[in-house]
Amino acid sequence: MITVSSKPLAILSVYDKTDIIEFAREISRHYTIVCSGGTAKILSGANIPIKHVEDITGFPEILDGRVKTLHPNIHAGILAKNNQFHQSQLKEHDITPVKLVVCNQYPFYEVINSVHNLDDAIENIDIGGNTLIRSAAKNYHNVVVVVDPSDYSELMDNLPVINDDYRLKLAQKAFAVSASYDTHISNYFLKQIGEPFGPRYNLTAHHPISLRYGENWHQNGTYYLTEGHKPFYQQLHGREVSFNNIVDLLAVLRLLSEHEMPTAALVKHTSPCGLACADNIETAFDHAFETDEISAYGAVMGFNRIVTAELASKLNAIFVDIMIAKDYEPEALSILKQKERIILLKLNPSTQLPEMIVRYVPNGILVQDADMQNITADDLDFVSKRKPTEEQIRDMLWAWKVLKYVKSNSAVVAKGTRTLGIGMGQTSRIGAVKLAVERAGDITNGAVLASDAFFPYGDSVEYAAKSGIKAIIAPGGSIRDSESIEVANKLDIALVWSKTRCFLH
Repeated sequence: MITVSSKPLAILSVYDKTDIIEFAREISRHYTIVCSGGTAKILSGANIPIKHVEDITGFPEILDGRVKTLHPNIHAGILAKNNQFHQSQLKEHDITPVKLVVCNQYPFYEVINSVHNLDDAIENIDIGGNTLIRSAAKNYHNVVVVVDPSDYSELMDNLPVINDDYRLKLAQKAFAVSASYDTHISNYFLKQIGEPFGPRYNLTAHHPISLRYGENWHQNGTYYLTEGHKPFYQQLHGREVSFNNIVDLLAVLRLLSEHEMPTAALVKHTSPCGLACADNIETAFDHAFETDEISAYGAVMGFNRIVTAELASKLNAIFVDIMIAKDYEPEALSILKQKERIILLKLNPSTQLPEMIVRYVPNGILVQDADMQNITADDLDFVSKRKPTEEQIRDMLWAWKVLKYVKSNSAVVAKGTRTLGIGMGQTSRIGAVKLAVERAGDITNGAVLASDAFFPYGDSVEYAAKSGIKAIIAPGGSIRDSESIEVANKLDIALVWSKTRCFLH
């Protein structure tokens, strides 16, 4: 015989048991608690009166627990409106109204991000829980739905009368959690199929962090986190981080990710204005800074090593807006904190750079793979009579790793493992080459130049050669490639086609 309660029902079905005992004890004064499985066990052990799901449904759990709450006695109690027709049907079938649903799902995301097989993933797809959440959220006028333990305290403060605005807030969160859960499942299955892009592209992120402002002062900005991740930084000092800071820091981290040696990256408006690798982090900074000392003013800086007191003293002598590093020596922090406004960040070691790039455009979004391609000497075509030396090839390949992160049209002048001049964001190829060479000044002799797209005319080759550049790497493919090759042969410099390009818009 089905047991009907005189009090409204509260269904508790939680995988995450955080604070559930204290919460259940409080709400038991207002509701008859119904639960199953692990939730029932933990509450019974705490001497909290409960009913089991089968007491309400009159039907046992079956199919290894796959079917527990999927029953009319549960979902009719949740979905019934507070009108005469619905309420009369509940009475006709001896169904007690459900007024509170507290539920969170099986840990699908955690499972797929650990050692698992496809069966493990499928068994952690929550059906009953997600159905409870969506049913309750749909009928939020009559049912309160809670999906996050962090909401327990506020809900208890609002009992027993819960206003409609708060119900709607909880329902919105419930649908957001449900949508996020299904997005992870959909994206996981897409990977199993082996397709980079499916017929729908779903995004999900949570735990918004308010930023100081957006791209401009009058714009709002928020940093949402992807599932299972914390911010990629720990803030140690300074003002709140802004939208522009985050965007520039991404450029810094992409640059640093290309190099194993001690490396310093200086970025301004998402383009590098200096990058260098060296035997120690102090020399790396010196070389990066010398690339463009004017643009380095107020730059965003990154270091893939611990910031030493020696490096901190150098940085303290100039204006640095924000910096991120593997860590800081205590003395280095003391030196840098002398400036109140500088933002000091420590890199979260679990940081994962995004593999996809998404942009909103009219009526939709653009999605592409991030440019993670690294070229080698095997990817080069040596098209000029003069062939580059092994040292020049190494220099060109290193310069290419910087060029990938310079806004188009772009050019990089480099020698060894340091940039000498960078030209970015120009509307012509020759403009980018001229800017890079001019910034390099009188130290271009023997250097190499990298261009992010082909040379449609020989003018860029000629200008670079006259400035002392000895080798150039650029993508081939222009119908006027022969003109550039002819100029390179005439001026006796090495010209190499990369067989690929690295536009960055």
